[in-house]
Amino acid sequence: MRQTILLATLGCFCALPTSAMTYFMSSTGNDSNSGTSTATPWLTPNHAVNCGDTILASAGTYPVIDAFGTVNCPAGNNVAWLTCATFDTCKISITGAHTNGIEVNASYWGVQGWEVTTSYDPNECFVAYPPSSSVEIHHIIFANNVANGCDNGGFATGNNGNAGVDYLVVVGNIAYNAAQSAAACTSGIDIYQPVQSDAVAGTHYYIGGNYSYANNNPSTCASGAPTDGEGIIIDTPDGRSTSGLTPYAQQMLVDNNILIANGGRGFEVVNNTEGSANANIYVRHNTAWGNNTNTHESTGLCGEFLIQTAYNTQVYSNIGVTNQASGCGGQSLYAYYIIGGNTTDTITQDVGWSATGTYLDDATNNNGFTPGTNLFGTNPTFANAVAPGAPSCGSFASVPACMATVIADFMPTTAAALSYGYQVPSSALAYDPLFPQWLCNVNLPAGLVTMGCFRLHLTVHVS
Repeated sequence: MRQTILLATLGCFCALPTSAMTYFMSSTGNDSNSGTSTATPWLTPNHAVNCGDTILASAGTYPVIDAFGTVNCPAGNNVAWLTCATFDTCKISITGAHTNGIEVNASYWGVQGWEVTTSYDPNECFVAYPPSSSVEIHHIIFANNVANGCDNGGFATGNNGNAGVDYLVVVGNIAYNAAQSAAACTSGIDIYQPVQSDAVAGTHYYIGGNYSYANNNPSTCASGAPTDGEGIIIDTPDGRSTSGLTPYAQQMLVDNNILIANGGRGFEVVNNTEGSANANIYVRHNTAWGNNTNTHESTGLCGEFLIQTAYNTQVYSNIGVTNQASGCGGQSLYAYYIIGGNTTDTITQDVGWSATGTYLDDATNNNGFTPGTNLFGTNPTFANAVAPGAPSCGSFASVPACMATVIADFMPTTAAALSYGYQVPSSALAYDPLFPQWLCNVNLPAGLVTMGCFRLHLTVHVS
């Protein structure tokens, strides 16, 4: 008898499963231990492991984690995890100068379930940074973490000379009050001068399902005229600030984030014009409300969403709402603002609302930019638009659970706006060509994002 069996495989890059190891870590552990049991835990993740392995950290207050071991990952499509055994019970509180909370300095690592606080300038809570100017790092994930008060960025990346970070994923995190530095201008989620590790097509940078709010630089930030304090900023992907750095020309996706009450813009991309090829940046399904609160701001570029001196930026299916007539140091506020763009940029199919009717500022020198069809003038009428206080997630199982009230508060009640802005992640799989397919091999925490994996159907005939 001949039978036909239909099999569905999720993720077009799937490799055959291998045995994964679980190691253990404790705030009272020792790196001379074996790490193979709760009785013999490590103190740090600075150990050689394989992709798919997990280092399970017990609850406790940990010292700074700034050294990660080498990860063996032949397929190049997975990570080893540093995971807090119980969400938000692994804490790092920084009180010393020039030390970051968790600094990933090796490829193929993921960090989930941690909370970091800093109280010394300038420190970052979570950062991916190359160990030297000759070592590129890539395939790094920050998922389901809490940056709760940071001096120099909640989640950040940067280049070390001509070496940088590629294939970065920042999903389902909280970045709160993470721009306190008086020494440098920074933001809640701060992506600075990425460096590509290869030219493979598809999304290399994925910033999705995050909650970034109340990030506000002080008046003394850098030159004294703050330009950051954004919820999310893609800063200088064309590499112009480092001599000899090749412009980043890969794909980036900023998707389904809630960005509220920040000192600067909700979202900003700046400096993506130099070189023969530029990054393709997709900005979709984000909700931005009540940003541009910094009274010391002097640039006047006051949009909930800002495209500044940047090409190849597609902004669609978002909601941008101002909550006052003026801000940003007394400037007019806009839902969307573009300056220094061109015909490769689009602002289309977005909801924009401002009580003063200032929905879009298409400033001069945009070289032919023309806005698309938008729902400007449609008030989404959020359920309860208020700026939340500091996160307190200890009694919750995940970041989305901790942010449930905020999510509900910023759901539109106007029917026409329901399909725009932030959407609650679905457990159903729906192929998304922008979704980074290598993540389909990764054991991400459930509920942070909607998995957009390709479904490959195989028909097997059995006789």
